[in-house]
Amino acid sequence: MLNVDAASSLVAAMNTTNVSMIRHMQNIASGGRLSKAGNDAAASSIYEGLTSQSRGTSQALSNIGDGLSMLDTADAALGVVQEDLQRVRELTVQAENGTLSGSERDAIQMEINQRVENINNIAGQSSFNGVNLLQPAADITVQSGAEDGATTTVIEAADVAADSGINIDVTATTGGSLGANSTFALEDINVGGSIASFGGNTTKTADALSGLDQMIDNVSRMRSEVGASANSLEGLADYNDSYNTSIQSSMSQIGDTDMASAITGFTQDSLSMQLISRAFGLYNENQSSVLNLLPGGN
Repeated sequence: MLNVDAASSLVAAMNTTNVSMIRHMQNIASGGRLSKAGNDAAASSIYEGLTSQSRGTSQALSNIGDGLSMLDTADAALGVVQEDLQRVRELTVQAENGTLSGSERDAIQMEINQRVENINNIAGQSSFNGVNLLQPAADITVQSGAEDGATTTVIEAADVAADSGINIDVTATTGGSLGANSTFALEDINVGGSIASFGGNTTKTADALSGLDQMIDNVSRMRSEVGASANSLEGLADYNDSYNTSIQSSMSQIGDTDMASAITGFTQDSLSMQLISRAFGLYNENQSSVLNLLPGGN
């Protein structure tokens, strides 16, 4: 009697072993055990979530790099403003000397006006990718993480009430601006010659040195805020880098092929396939023997 059940079992075993061999071969060739979601649906879902986190964190690191470059640009511009203010103060001290003639004070006023104009130009033109840095209309933020709300303010717009933020405005004396807490705006400074100030003021400025000292302090405060933002971003960069390394390690554990296990599995499948093939051979021999016993058999 022909043993059909035995033949069916061998065919089923061969198909199962063949599928297993193909899966092991794919995992070995690709280096990843999740080449198909069906290999491990739950692990595939976790892996894709980690992929989103890793790629988002990598982009956040790039954003932080842009933010640091922006802050470097802002600090360099503020450094030039501070140097010009120091020169204006130096010239004002010189102009206070009673030995000077009117023409000498006029020459001093001309250089002061040039310095104030330079500060005004720097304030209007200092930008990063089109974003004004020294007269920002609103806080400038960086997306410093992979999630919604993971933002960091890198440059704060002037806050009049808190007297904080950045606003290099030669016409202003409001909180957070260059002239905050001074009795005059920088554009109005005049040393008493016949030439008007940059802003058109023709009257000698009272307490000019104390006002300039306040302006220099204001720029120092702005530079300190920029430096604090840079330190914060650098700390976030270190954190994101470590976090991304941990995510990638988890992804590797979940998604990478265990080569030793895969090769062992493939080898076992190969041996199983050989045994099944041998069993088929024996089965065919037995069936041929039975058929030869039947009437009309060869």
